[in-house]
Amino acid sequence: MSITTYHHVADHDPSYPYDPDAADSTPAQFRWQMETLARHCTPIGIDDLLRALDGSPLPKNPVMVTFDDGYQSCHDVALPILRAVGIRATFFIATSFVNERKLYWWERVALLVNQATHGATLVYPKRLVLEPRSRATRMALLDTIKDTPNLDVNRFLVGVAAALGVPWNDEIEADYANGLIMTWDQIRALARAGMDVESHSRRHRVLQTLDADGLRDELAGSREDIESQLGRPVRAIAYPVGRRLGRGSERIRAAVAAAGYRIGLSNASGANRIWPGSLGSMLPFDRFDVRRQSLDRSMSDAMFLTQIAIPRFGYYGRHDD
Repeated sequence: MSITTYHHVADHDPSYPYDPDAADSTPAQFRWQMETLARHCTPIGIDDLLRALDGSPLPKNPVMVTFDDGYQSCHDVALPILRAVGIRATFFIATSFVNERKLYWWERVALLVNQATHGATLVYPKRLVLEPRSRATRMALLDTIKDTPNLDVNRFLVGVAAALGVPWNDEIEADYANGLIMTWDQIRALARAGMDVESHSRRHRVLQTLDADGLRDELAGSREDIESQLGRPVRAIAYPVGRRLGRGSERIRAAVAAAGYRIGLSNASGANRIWPGSLGSMLPFDRFDVRRQSLDRSMSDAMFLTQIAIPRFGYYGRHDD
């Protein structure tokens, strides 16, 4: 079974001020891709996947369509196409950005680097040389957030803004967030339209970098946020930045299970082989390692078809959002 991962649907725009890597498809590409899946596959939702993991057979040519983060394009662009084509998708929401009207940290990094007036050197949490409008600088900042244990992300980004000479405050950030991130009313509209809404943590922190308290807040907190807003249970989490829970991840697996999730999904990690009935007990499936495939606006139509038809040829390392 293939599971496709989207984040943001947007046309190419040289003047786009945000992260240029966040969009996985243009609106035209997304419509064609959804029409193709509706024609040749059987799209399923979280309930179907859970039943399959409990032993029920999957339909012929099963596929899932998923979105991570909570970009407004999910509501404004993707939802009308999904409804027109008749596909049920699953939206994984990073809840603190919706609640607090804060900008995703990777988008904040992109804005700060693009608006920088001069270079600088950071010392927290390590020495970093920053250059204006530099992709290398942007990637170094993102890697620092993704890989530094228990990083104070806001302190770090406040320091980046000050070092690069970019004005930044809560009002400026809220204005950006209101133009990019869904509100709870828009997320409720997804649910009313028959879409699944599940968890993508609270602050999109890489789980491998958090202590026990941080894990509880990210995992249980996000589930509580969504359930309180939508009034229906949350069963699944898509791991922030899509990293698999491999060897040495026992404490994270335990935290995911303790927070009440029944399945966990990675990204850019491949396809899934789920055996029905008695075969499923002999060849068990790791519920906390449900794999997904990345997409990209540069992907050709032929590659998209190949990825669905022969999942082993799928993209394995494009997205880390």
